[in-house]
Amino acid sequence: MRATPVIALLALLLTVGCAASTDEPAPAPDEADAEGAARDADTEGAGDDADQEDTEVHTYPTGGQITVELTMYASEDRGRHTPFFSGFRPTVAFDHPDLSVTCAVQLPDELEQFAPGETHLVALECEEEVTVHVDEPGFLLVEGGKENGEGVVVFTDA
Repeated sequence: MRATPVIALLALLLTVGCAASTDEPAPAPDEADAEGAARDADTEGAGDDADQEDTEVHTYPTGGQITVELTMYASEDRGRHTPFFSGFRPTVAFDHPDLSVTCAVQLPDELEQFAPGETHLVALECEEEVTVHVDEPGFLLVEGGKENGEGVVVFTDA
């Protein structure tokens, strides 16, 4: 068998197209471009679900409340020696993207003071917008360059 008929057949298929015929007319060029753009927008950034989960972030506006579980180091663990009260303003160093910001710690109404060695759910109100990655929700609480506590952001639906 000669190669010429095979090449001619391939050329014919490429020219005509291999897709099965449909009864629907092809969209006009403007419609095709709009459909393509919509499809691209729907799939932009799409990928494996695990990849999307790894890159999910929560952004909190300046002064917005961030619910956290905070553990203050005990004084014997080189932590604070005295409790603090609502409005305490340490530096909070978030794990990702290496963001350090001053935040006011707001204690719940039923908690008068936060003693060293304790863990509580509290709210942070930060002086700057804060973006927290779901896969890196941790942070350190720093006073005068000394780490006095640590915690994790508690993601809520609200």
